[in-house]
Amino acid sequence: MCPKRSDFSSSQVNGTLPEVFLTEWQSAEDLFIVQTGTVLDRMIGEDLTGTNVFEMTPEPLRDGERDYYKALRDTPCAGMLTRSAPNRLGNHFYYRTLQLPLLDPFGNVRYFVGTGTVIEEDQLKREFGNTRFGDTELVERHFFDIGAGLPGKLLRSLEPGEHVYFHPAKDDR
Repeated sequence: MCPKRSDFSSSQVNGTLPEVFLTEWQSAEDLFIVQTGTVLDRMIGEDLTGTNVFEMTPEPLRDGERDYYKALRDTPCAGMLTRSAPNRLGNHFYYRTLQLPLLDPFGNVRYFVGTGTVIEEDQLKREFGNTRFGDTELVERHFFDIGAGLPGKLLRSLEPGEHVYFHPAKDDR
């Protein structure tokens, strides 16, 4: 079902390591970046190792970010989100991340491995028919069943107009 943290090795993803990040859930308020790749650091504008994901998330998106990671942890499931926000250098960009949960030695989701990419305006136009989003806006959020199901219906309408999608496992359709 859900892989263990011990199943993930940086050396096994060496070629893509510059685009990979690893986070550790420490409390309801603390999700720290344990490892981040150089490509991600450049996109964001600084080395994010040791940074609390929730503190670096723009305030208007912070509660939704906590709910998102809590859902990934509690279910467990994979997630993908796209957001419009300024990076740490003050430049506006559209950013998509994919997160996969990892179990600690006691069988609890405590880690997430993920990757991220900047979305260009032509891709936004193709995917959403739009290239204009707010300066700080969650564009979309996806949840993917990886064997333990999907988060509860509470997450289906976190904010008015928010695009939240749930993708069941193939055999659940």
